[in-house]
Amino acid sequence: MINRGTANKKFTAHVPCKECGSNDNVALYEDGHGYCFGCKKYFTKFEMEDLHKKYAPKTNGKSFTKKKQINENNYTYTKGKKHEVPWSLEFDGTTAGQKRKEYKLKKGYDAHYIYTDKEGNTAFVIERQYTDESKQEKKFISHSKWKNKIDGSTRWQSKHMASTGRTIYNLEGLSKARESTVVVVEGEKAADAYIKQRLLPCTTWSNGAGSVLKNDWKPLLDFQTIVLFPDNDDEGFTAMHKLAEHLVNDINIARSNIRLVTYPDGFPEKWDLADPVPENIDTDGHRLAFGAQPYTEVIPNYEDVWEKFKTTDVSEKDKNKADRLLELSQDIIYISELDEMLDMQKDILSPLKSFDNNYAYLKVDKKKPSTWLLEQEPEIFKRANSFEYNPKRPRGLNDVAGVPIANRYRGPSIIAKSGDVTMWKDTLVDLFDDEKAAHAAEQYFAYCFQNQGEKTMWCPLWISPKKGIGKNWITNLLGKIYGLRNFRPNLKYKHVISKFNSWIIGAQFAVINEVFLSKNFNKKQELSEEIKDLITEPFAHIEEKFRRGFDYPNTCNFILISNHEDCMNVADDERRYYVKKLTDRVRRRDYWKPRWEWSDGDGARFLMQHLKELKIDDPDLYKERAPITDDMMELARMSEHPIFKWLDEHRAAETGPFKRNGSSDYRVFNYMVVATDLHRVCHAFKQEGALEVVIDWCKKRSTSWDPIKLVSTKQIVCNDGTRPRAYLLPPLEPETANEYWLKELRSKGPSDLGKIFDMKGSYKEKY
Repeated sequence: MINRGTANKKFTAHVPCKECGSNDNVALYEDGHGYCFGCKKYFTKFEMEDLHKKYAPKTNGKSFTKKKQINENNYTYTKGKKHEVPWSLEFDGTTAGQKRKEYKLKKGYDAHYIYTDKEGNTAFVIERQYTDESKQEKKFISHSKWKNKIDGSTRWQSKHMASTGRTIYNLEGLSKARESTVVVVEGEKAADAYIKQRLLPCTTWSNGAGSVLKNDWKPLLDFQTIVLFPDNDDEGFTAMHKLAEHLVNDINIARSNIRLVTYPDGFPEKWDLADPVPENIDTDGHRLAFGAQPYTEVIPNYEDVWEKFKTTDVSEKDKNKADRLLELSQDIIYISELDEMLDMQKDILSPLKSFDNNYAYLKVDKKKPSTWLLEQEPEIFKRANSFEYNPKRPRGLNDVAGVPIANRYRGPSIIAKSGDVTMWKDTLVDLFDDEKAAHAAEQYFAYCFQNQGEKTMWCPLWISPKKGIGKNWITNLLGKIYGLRNFRPNLKYKHVISKFNSWIIGAQFAVINEVFLSKNFNKKQELSEEIKDLITEPFAHIEEKFRRGFDYPNTCNFILISNHEDCMNVADDERRYYVKKLTDRVRRRDYWKPRWEWSDGDGARFLMQHLKELKIDDPDLYKERAPITDDMMELARMSEHPIFKWLDEHRAAETGPFKRNGSSDYRVFNYMVVATDLHRVCHAFKQEGALEVVIDWCKKRSTSWDPIKLVSTKQIVCNDGTRPRAYLLPPLEPETANEYWLKELRSKGPSDLGKIFDMKGSYKEKY
């Protein structure tokens, strides 16, 4: 039996085994590998290098011999059969030309990649070999099948296929793909890593970035969207730009169908899909692929533009690139505070790295596009300190108190027009079942629309027990009059409280739908506080992934809508919400059909004009606290802590800690309560923070205590001025004998009170 890896190799020496410790069981071969006939251990040439230098005979001063490559000139390239693989791979019981099984790669090679046609016939194979132990340096060996022009014989040779029209990787998989999107990566290893995830079909090409145009890319015509995913280096982006232009100009793929992945800050140089995601990054390559941006069009040269600027530092070779950069710069504003580029045409704000990746093919004199643009003297494109979305200033670059500011605001696409708005008014009345509430809602809409860019101090909170009552019709109209860029129609509270809140940028009005913060009281309380800040704070700290945070004016006004009566926690003195319940009547289709026809026609234009002209009853109202409504008080009652409800129920029923047992002292406890002792005897209140809740209950439920008529407080004050942590509860039945205990307590002095309560705050009643 011939051992693996020993066939056709010349034996050189017997050497000791590093594994089992034998003195001479390891056979050392001329290509560097070794095999132990004792423990059956195979050793690579790297593992045996020291022994090879010591024991193997020297050949011209070299320890290793190199096998000659066969390269006959009379052979021409031909495709192999299905599953046919080159002679350089070792098989388990199979031979070349037969259906391949699982096989082991020839020693010295760590990976191989088989390129096939659509039917699965082998076109060529790439083997990868590391040339050092650290696996930092590697080489690729190509194997393809060639046909003898004289006798017609074929054989696998260590040479590549033809210089043009090469098969792209995973072509058989592409032909079976059902998805409309394909991902093109750089390198077979990255392609295999993506294919393994089974997200989208994936392909690549052979022989690195410089060979991208030597392949047949026509199979990509079968896909609607092509995502180009380069390695994170200049060579990768240059190759992808070459491929994109080839797809557009030579294969007639629409430019709008091509997308290019750009890397945010944090990804290391030369990173690809086969590499692990850095620990400080909360995204991965697959999200980058799904979020790829449209490929930027390459515009022809503009020599007339270039003549206006210096050319001395630009080589003739880079002249065309400079032309394109100069033309491009007319739509770009550099934002100095953020160190980012703002494309006013596309309304895209990009970090310098993303900008350079998008325009990597425009490197001038080996300088990145952004670097070359920023270095030009005189300055050739606009600069601003910061940006804004201000409806009251023109779009573009503006001088604001001597500071250049870029205004990104774009108004709505419709123009106001006078017309009948009866449909709007009637629907609002139907929505609330209340003309007064409908008028208040219209006043709020009009004030916000007339004062875009200004913040109100409160917002409506609409509670609707049912769906399908007209909320979407209202928000649809608001979206049209504000413009889609300035309106957020369907935010969820999870977006509102998220750390990443770039949605605020440019928002003039927003609707937060399906508000229900949590069933957990403490969590609901926490989230309610976060939403409050968003409603009233004039500035928001913007956080985006992989970008530096910055403060931005919060000019967005809101409507909150919920189908839950206990959607959030509010206090009984809440000032940020105008709470109203909507109707519970669901209208039929014949009710909504004319309304949608009105809004889809000129209704939105009529409403825009109406809100512009509507007189505001009290403009100051929107700078103060929200009007208190019965619905708000009911929501406040439902927002009370569960401990409140538990104590109220037991006090009313005189059960639990308020249970009477005939003891006069216990009756006193029924009206004079010590918060700490009340908390101690209630086993249900052992959760964290419960004591503070009990104290709050005592404060809100107690009555004034003023034995010497000097201090008006709900906390008991003794005649000597001490204030023990005790509270006096009002009687539940004032006309009964229970009133006696109130009189008794009011008449007692410090010594008498001390019998009930010591000055350290420990209630002495035995329970």
